[in-house]
Amino acid sequence: MMGKKKVLIATTNAGKIAATKLVLGKLGWEALSFADLGLDLAEPEETKLTAEEIALEKAVRYAEQYRDLPVLARDDTVRLLGVDEEDDPKNHNKEFVARRAGEYSDENGEKVFAEVARKYGREVDFVFDWGYGLAWWEGGKIKAVSGLARTDGKLVDVPCGKMIEGFCFSAICKVEVDGVWRYDSELSEAENWRAYWDKQGEVMGRLLAEYEGSEVAGIDDKTNLEEIK
Repeated sequence: MMGKKKVLIATTNAGKIAATKLVLGKLGWEALSFADLGLDLAEPEETKLTAEEIALEKAVRYAEQYRDLPVLARDDTVRLLGVDEEDDPKNHNKEFVARRAGEYSDENGEKVFAEVARKYGREVDFVFDWGYGLAWWEGGKIKAVSGLARTDGKLVDVPCGKMIEGFCFSAICKVEVDGVWRYDSELSEAENWRAYWDKQGEVMGRLLAEYEGSEVAGIDDKTNLEEIK
C-alpha cells in the first residue's frame, strides 16, 4: 500500500482538521489536509441519509479523485428522539431552522431548537452520530470501510449563555461527563475529549487497522458501494 502511516483528511473545517490530527497523531498516523498537499478536490454531493453512509460516500468520492493516500471522511448528524415528525430536522438542521426562523444563523438555531425542547417538557434526548469512512486504492479498485461513534445528550430549553461559533447546539445541549450532565460549550478540553474524541478515536483506529491489514474486500463484495457508484 502506498503512503502507509499517512492519511488524507477529507474536510476543510479547520477545527475538525486540528482535532483529527491530534487524535491520529496519538495513534501513530500523520494526518494531512487538502491544504497540506496543495489539493483542490471537488466536494462530493451527499446522497445518503445516515452519518456513516454519508462518510463512506464522501471517502469513496474523494478517493476517486486522489489515489496516493487513504482518504478519511467524517459526517456528523444529530438525531432528536421522541419528537413528532414536524419537529424532526431529519439531519437537515440548517434547512429546518431556516424554515422556522426565516434564515439560518447560530442564534436562530439556538432559538428554534430551544423551542423544540420547551414543547417536550423542557428537554429532548438526542444522539450525536459521528460517521467515518476510509477509502483507498488497491489492486485497481477502491476498498472502503466505515464505522460509527455516538454520544448521547439532552437538548434543553434554557441556554447557558456561551455559544461556540458554528455550533448552534452548544449552549442548549448537555452531555454526560464523569456522571455529570454538562453544557457542551462549558466543557474543558479534557472533558470534551472524554465526551467526544476518545470514542471517535477508537473508530478511526479500527478503520486504519483494517487498512493496514489489507484484508478488506473490494467495494463490489464488501461494503455494497456499487449502490453509490
